[in-house]
Amino acid sequence: MTIEEQIAKNKRNSTFVMIGFSSLVTVIGLFIGYLAGWMTSDDAGGIWTITLIVAGAFLVAALGYSLYIYYNTTSVFMGSVNGRKLEPENASLAEKQLLNVIDELQITAEIPLPEVYLVEDQEANAFATGRDPEHAAIGVNTGLLEMMNREELKSVLAHEMSHIKNYDIRSGSITVALTSFIAGAGYFLVELGEDTLWFGDSGRSNRKKDDDKSSAMIGLVMLIGGWLIQLIGVPIATLMQLALSRQRESLADISGVDMTQDPQGLIDALTKLKGDQVPSEYATSKAATLCFRTPLSKKDLQEMKDNDLEEPKKRKFNLTNLLDTHPPLDDRIEQLKKLIE
Repeated sequence: MTIEEQIAKNKRNSTFVMIGFSSLVTVIGLFIGYLAGWMTSDDAGGIWTITLIVAGAFLVAALGYSLYIYYNTTSVFMGSVNGRKLEPENASLAEKQLLNVIDELQITAEIPLPEVYLVEDQEANAFATGRDPEHAAIGVNTGLLEMMNREELKSVLAHEMSHIKNYDIRSGSITVALTSFIAGAGYFLVELGEDTLWFGDSGRSNRKKDDDKSSAMIGLVMLIGGWLIQLIGVPIATLMQLALSRQRESLADISGVDMTQDPQGLIDALTKLKGDQVPSEYATSKAATLCFRTPLSKKDLQEMKDNDLEEPKKRKFNLTNLLDTHPPLDDRIEQLKKLIE
């Protein structure tokens, strides 16, 4: 398969995932709306009217939250890792080399120069964010600067520049926002259901209803609905988000090599990362799914030591592999080797 064919395939798959995400948000909105209708109306017409009103409000809220993340994505994600914006006049020697590499790649990629942030983290990693090439940023961990030589660093950054050029940063920020919103909706229903269930008298006094449903029953329904969203909706959203992330990473490896014309540089960088066992301080941050490789947590490190693994979850296919944000490093290396055979 040529680079162009691989890029086209991954873009199609990403489109399908985004359609799935939109469908999931709509289904959850209708589910919450039906719960509200069932609790407040006895006739079918009233139930469906309330269902559509609440579902519409849910979709508007989801859109509003996504737009907030969309227009503030750099500050949100860089803030989650305490990134420091680099300015040429105040940069150290290593930081100036980083900025020079970004300058070179920007010319090759033919996109505007992104902002560059330095993240004080000893794990070797990097990520790109933003809403489009005109409003993009790249975050680079100090560990990456210390580990990679110039060619390897350039290959990793070409991967991140490809995310910007291919608009992966846009879909990435939107899916993170929607996954967070769905998780928040489930959590809100659970909390509200628990409050209504355990403090039923307060619930009754605050709600004038024409039906005879008790506050305890309403609380139980909200509690069950919230848990269903958390146990079913959130995992589905997470799987779709991670599936899109894997598609983006595969595409960026290929198009990054197309940018540098140096597959060996990226192969060498990925090979070095196989031996990197420094956990990240920001493994659970909002930027985690955007990184060049899955951030290594302290829990991951313990798992690797206990099971004598080179990287987390490197075992035969099972359900846990579905939670990987990136293809295994060995798979990425093998894919790149095919380009030079």
